[in-house]
Amino acid sequence: MKYKLVCFDIDGTLVEDYMGGNYWMTLHRVFEGEEEGMRINDGRRARFHSGEIDYKKWVDLDVSSFKMLGKRKGDFEDATRLHRLFLGAKETILELKARGYHLALISGSLSILIETLFPDHPFDDIFTNEIYFNADGTVRSWKATVFDHGSKHKAMHEICKREKIPLSQAVFVGDGENDIDILEEAGLGIAFCPKSERVATAADVVIRKKDVREILKYLE
Repeated sequence: MKYKLVCFDIDGTLVEDYMGGNYWMTLHRVFEGEEEGMRINDGRRARFHSGEIDYKKWVDLDVSSFKMLGKRKGDFEDATRLHRLFLGAKETILELKARGYHLALISGSLSILIETLFPDHPFDDIFTNEIYFNADGTVRSWKATVFDHGSKHKAMHEICKREKIPLSQAVFVGDGENDIDILEEAGLGIAFCPKSERVATAADVVIRKKDVREILKYLE
């Protein structure tokens, strides 16, 4: 095979947005209400991009807010089900695994999203934000990923080093501005339904059809 490692983003790549937003936005909408949830989400995003808070603090603020509202694992799973996998996502992942590719998720989303929508997924590595729950479903703790917003490529480098895979044989599939760094560094960067032309420009291949199976023709 020309490539050996295929890495994916989650929101907007394997999982369709809900009401034009990612899973974090869905949680704010469902848990805090449409207007208030979007006000809080947008305010914290602005604070992050202005440098007032770092990424870990952003995640801490969000999850601690949800915990204080008394939200449990079932509530997170219910919000997850407002989303759905893109057409061909499951078939594509299973086909790539059958072909022998090492598969990874590198995303600023939450692992519960893919674990709920694709519980039998075959990913070898998962680099996402994590929430840990008690036996009664209450939030126990959480951990922010260190691989997002300009550092996703570091996760890919880590996998390549451990698995002894040349970077030239690594593929990344993503859609957002926070994927630009890794799209540029991957041996093959695929922009799937890119959110902006900056994302499209960073990639080697651009797919605009909402069918994940479209990537398979570039991995034959």
